[in-house]
Amino acid sequence: MKAVHRRSSGARARAGERAQLRIDALAAGGAGIGRLAGEVVFVPATAPGDLVEIELDRSARPARGRLLRVVEPSADRIAPPCRFAETCGGCDWMHVRVEAQQAAHAQIVRQAIARAASLAEADLPPLRLHPAPQPLGYRSRARLFARAERGEVRVGYRAPRTHAVAAVDRCLVLADPIAPLAGELPGVLRGAAGEGDILVSLGASSRPVVEILWRGQLPPAVWQLLDERTARGAWAGARVTLDGAREAASFGDPRPAVVGADGLPLVLAPGGFGQPSEEGAAVLAGRAAELAHLDSSRPPHVLELFAGSGTLSVLLARGAPRPASAAEVASPAAPGLASFTAVERSPEAVACLRQNLAARGLAGKAIEADADQVPIPARTDVVVLDPPRGGAPGAARAIAASGARVVVYVSCDPATLGRDLGGILRGGFEITDIEAVELFPQTSHIESIVRLTRARRPAR
Repeated sequence: MKAVHRRSSGARARAGERAQLRIDALAAGGAGIGRLAGEVVFVPATAPGDLVEIELDRSARPARGRLLRVVEPSADRIAPPCRFAETCGGCDWMHVRVEAQQAAHAQIVRQAIARAASLAEADLPPLRLHPAPQPLGYRSRARLFARAERGEVRVGYRAPRTHAVAAVDRCLVLADPIAPLAGELPGVLRGAAGEGDILVSLGASSRPVVEILWRGQLPPAVWQLLDERTARGAWAGARVTLDGAREAASFGDPRPAVVGADGLPLVLAPGGFGQPSEEGAAVLAGRAAELAHLDSSRPPHVLELFAGSGTLSVLLARGAPRPASAAEVASPAAPGLASFTAVERSPEAVACLRQNLAARGLAGKAIEADADQVPIPARTDVVVLDPPRGGAPGAARAIAASGARVVVYVSCDPATLGRDLGGILRGGFEITDIEAVELFPQTSHIESIVRLTRARRPAR
């Protein structure tokens, strides 16, 4: 259906003017996409197929529409199960049917890769999507925002497109042990001045871990409450970093702890990177390890970049050879890998990575370095990388120029994934597999995995 204008003349809507349009699709970033007299308009809080009335803002590029009302809801629009859905910026697709979320995620990933590879989507391999086991209560970690206002502290998420606090007392997408923290933390922080970010996650024995990054003042009572909660075991640990302080203050064990993809405990660096869902992280690690497999007459050398605390490493490192004893030298066992090397910039994450490998009896070298700048060793056969949202342009250039035969790129941002794939493809690679893992249901975020193999050697 074409756009419907309130002005009978059919003239283009001016800034601030009301208009009606049909939403055709969902975009990366969460907004719906419609067209008004041929012009693309992004409209947040809409679903594919909605006929909506908007107030147009053409000062933005592309143009944006503020949703005034849904004239005709589509079959993919549902009532959000959370009462904070309209005010909280955490779950921008909670009003969209789960199956429609998955279809939109798949389309966003394919479009980003097709643009980077200068290919038609039909020329890409089919995308395999892994649904989330559960759409609610799945998150084992989250970042909250807190601000002191007139003696009280509001805790929640940042409201959409603002820096205001959308206070919540319980978050439906958080796992049961940490879901009540949003309602509990205002009392813990009572009397504070300033604002800060609060990372909540599961710690030892599935008890909460709280990481507070505070810009302002915390009264003595806050420190006492943190000490009391960890001492009696209500929380596994807490850590506070005050803006300008040289060191953080720790209570108990502030490291998040989850079940790894191999079913064994996995410790993470305090405040460091970790996937939001244990089940989703296991699927992601399992698929990354399988896609990294290389059919070869000799054991491969595997390099992992942006390894973090070892979420993927605990599967990738299987089969790496350990230093041989005298008896083993006499009759060596054939290893599955020639070597495994993991690169990570954070010292705390590297320490956890080494601990996680050692706890499993796995071999491998963990290097503390900037994974986006580290050279690719000449003997490397397989490169696996899981960079942050900003991607890895430096690593992409290094991989293109390397002798690696297989690349597995894990990404949480389709735009930077597409950009980096464009660089890798120039090195003579071709895309063989595209997969998406629903790690963030109810949101526009998606985790994807792309496998590339060397079709030809890079030009020298």
